[in-house]
Amino acid sequence: MPHPTDLDLNLLRRFNVGDLLQRSARRVPATVALRFDGRDVRYDELADMAARVSRVLQKAGVGPQDVVAALGLNSPEYVALWFGAASIGAVLLPLNALLRGRELTGALVRARARALMVDAALWPLLAGEATALGQIPVRWFVGDPAAAPAGFRAFGEALAAASGGRPAVMVPNEAPCTLLFTSGTEAQPKGVVGTHLNWHAALLSALADLEIGRRHRMLLALPLFHVAGLYVLLATMATGATGILVRRIDPIAILDTIEQERASYLVLPATAYLGLLAQPALDRRDFSSLRRAIVFQYLPGPALRRLRQLAPQVEWTGYWGQSELTPLGASTWSTEVFDRTSRPDPIGRPHLPLEVRLVDEDDRDVPAGQVGEVVVQGPAVMAGYFEDPDATAQTFRGGWHHTGDLAATDDDGFLYFVDRRKDIIKTGGENVSSQEVEEVVARHPGVEAVSVISLPDPYWVEAVVAVVVAAPDQGDDLGAAILEHCRRELAPFKVPKQVHVVDELPKNPAGKVLKRVLQQRLGGAE
Repeated sequence: MPHPTDLDLNLLRRFNVGDLLQRSARRVPATVALRFDGRDVRYDELADMAARVSRVLQKAGVGPQDVVAALGLNSPEYVALWFGAASIGAVLLPLNALLRGRELTGALVRARARALMVDAALWPLLAGEATALGQIPVRWFVGDPAAAPAGFRAFGEALAAASGGRPAVMVPNEAPCTLLFTSGTEAQPKGVVGTHLNWHAALLSALADLEIGRRHRMLLALPLFHVAGLYVLLATMATGATGILVRRIDPIAILDTIEQERASYLVLPATAYLGLLAQPALDRRDFSSLRRAIVFQYLPGPALRRLRQLAPQVEWTGYWGQSELTPLGASTWSTEVFDRTSRPDPIGRPHLPLEVRLVDEDDRDVPAGQVGEVVVQGPAVMAGYFEDPDATAQTFRGGWHHTGDLAATDDDGFLYFVDRRKDIIKTGGENVSSQEVEEVVARHPGVEAVSVISLPDPYWVEAVVAVVVAAPDQGDDLGAAILEHCRRELAPFKVPKQVHVVDELPKNPAGKVLKRVLQQRLGGAE
């Protein structure tokens, strides 16, 4: 009898993101995998679509570690692309839909993409970049085939011509699976390389920490170009749950979908929940189907309590994570979330696959109550930054991933976010947490949103500055009122030296405020 080949052994025991969908299709073939725009896509249909993606890519010469890019809103085609590419060891590059022409092509060139799928709704972002796009061998268009740009083939037509089952390709557990360029405030985004093993760790956490399971109807509104969107999608497809796929985060669409599709599980950033609360006639909306809700980032106590009034049966979980951790970190459990909001920004307790420490600048553990940098070990930690060994070495020094986030613990070991390390404002020789000042400013009734930044100052070196969006019907004296409010609640050196009222705060796709952009606009950054 012949001995198993290396490929046989790989297929025998590997973890591969693409395998998850195929296995769910074997378990629950007729179950609806995705409910999208009023139509149902069964697990066997979605798995067949992903297998056809694998075949078309392989026939075009795309193989292990080749980059397959996607520029699109949420769709079944996007889902099939990831699972199909993963099956043959190709790497998904989800392009940020908030970028523009040369920013997008810059990422494609930098990653040396071998395939690209573009959604008709986002094609205008690339319409003027024909030269750069011409270097990509495989180009697909999702939309009306008659509207496909020159050099692009309709995605559906390409898949219809594919034949045969899913190809068998050797893909090690540590092989790259995703490449996500971070959308932070840095001029040159870092490329986070996530492996199949990383995503396995993420799945463990989704099952254990978030309790995602097949009984749920998952509302999938997070963009799939964001790591959190892929994370929730992965858990949905792996468990055989039904995902109600929404094109984009839109408050009215989300509220309508909850009611009409009887969604039971909701995952959104804090900004999206605040958007829901801003909609009229919420008390007449039907939230009775909801059972669980996850909120990424900190949601202030009053907003969380209002949501609890609207849907008292829901178990709420707070969530903190990083792209570099696929995107794990820590959660505030549903049994604790309302008790813990009495202090600013509770992070929670580390996720299942992770070990977390807080360290000082010399990487020594700090005691409870003191601020330290969050460092992490575990199989969710990324492979590294794309083609940037120096940045990777700096982040992984001492055998721990250094998150750059500052936190403190209470005596119970519960983590509280303090700030980004670089967001600590050193003013007049004192350290000020911008997060702490933001919490105080946000409690003023005239403030709808706030970000606290530092600006150069001849006396203070760095001045604490509050940038706010006013709530409706505020007068011209809002800035003075905020300063008086802060003087009552903060030590004198923490009180903002300036208050700027703006129409909106610039944000990245994850809902985080781009503080560097604010500093540039107000003349405080080069």
